Amino acid sequence: MRIDFHKWEDYRGCPKKFALRHIKREPYPVPDNDYPKLYGKTVEKFFELYCNIWRFKTPYIFPDVIRERLEKIYEGILQHSTINWSRGNHTKEEIFEQVVADTCAIMDSPNQNYFLNTKSEISIDMTIKGGHVINGRLDFLHYPPMSEDFIIMDGKGASKMGKHVDKDQLLFYALLCFFQYKRLPLDLGFFYYRYNTFAPIQISSDIMNEFRARLSLDIKKMTEPIEHGATPSAKACQYCNYLSKCPEGLLAKAQRARKSKIEIEGDGMVEFGF
Repeated sequence: MRIDFHKWEDYRGCPKKFALRHIKREPYPVPDNDYPKLYGKTVEKFFELYCNIWRFKTPYIFPDVIRERLEKIYEGILQHSTINWSRGNHTKEEIFEQVVADTCAIMDSPNQNYFLNTKSEISIDMTIKGGHVINGRLDFLHYPPMSEDFIIMDGKGASKMGKHVDKDQLLFYALLCFFQYKRLPLDLGFFYYRYNTFAPIQISSDIMNEFRARLSLDIKKMTEPIEHGATPSAKACQYCNYLSKCPEGLLAKAQRARKSKIEIEGDGMVEFGF
């Protein structure tokens, strides 16, 4: 089995979802909606091309050229996406204009240096006992000038810093780099495109040893030839595409609804506490 961070993330959220998606490969009963990913995908693709191709030719790119290149990237992503616009707060044009503004801001700031002397979409494989492979695909691997060190960055299009991010994702990549390069990164963190900010996380030998122990235990369970049962919860089920065909998840949702309080506010309005 090839195990990447997202498979492990699915397993931690709910072993049944992991099995349905990655072992049985069952299609989603409910189509995915790529609307929330449009911003992040577009900006990230721009900087992938910048790091791997464009920076060698023209480290500085003028705003009108940035817009032109982003437009091509954006249209390509739209063509290969399933989007329910009714479930979003912004139009196609509004998302694009935000992408252009934020990309130009990064390219016209000192933080552009994070994308110079940087490689993007770096794939690392590590073979473990039993023939299983742990795989990681790093968004950015930055090499500071005059140094043999490196920095791991994961790009995020989140509208709020610290939300919808998992520090274990960076530790997962740091562990792979340790076995690949025989040393830990100088630094690792999330780069928030909307805020033009690099947010580092703490790393040490003790942190990595604790992380490796947790990952090893889960991988052992993931690769066992057993029936992976559901572990329903409000967080795990909220965005699960398999919820409509999961009896355990639907039952847990019904039980949570029954426990919800119904309150009458002072103005006579009824408040359902779902």
